[in-house]
Amino acid sequence: HEYFHNWTGNRVTCRDWFHLTLKEGLTVFRDQQFSMDMTSEAVKRVGDVGALRAYQFPEDSGPMAHPIRPESYIAMDNFYTSTVYRKGAQVIAMYQTLLGRDGFRKGMDLYFKRHDGQAVTCDDFRAAMADANGGDLNQFER
Repeated sequence: HEYFHNWTGNRVTCRDWFHLTLKEGLTVFRDQQFSMDMTSEAVKRVGDVGALRAYQFPEDSGPMAHPIRPESYIAMDNFYTSTVYRKGAQVIAMYQTLLGRDGFRKGMDLYFKRHDGQAVTCDDFRAAMADANGGDLNQFER
């Protein structure tokens, strides 16, 4: 996970804490994809779904439920949640499902080309994905 932050978190980072899922969710997604490539995609996915069921589902059904891009916070230490990491990774995976692996890669290449060394927002990521693929991804707007 920390290795992948070299690109998604360090080279391109979030503009503010409200876009933390872009740093953490995208990094979890990249780590998951790497693990799938190195082992078994099916076995890794079963493990990831198990983690969603164990951590994400209870969070979503309790008082800590919040969107991957919260509008406010009480304390910064309560921002590092399963929603930001695991659910954020699932939203990134939705981009890949909609665009296909090649389309997603084109979007990532454009994202890094446009934003290397910058602090960005979730909307910047969405725009790079849409522009690289000539598609409408407005369903990912807040």
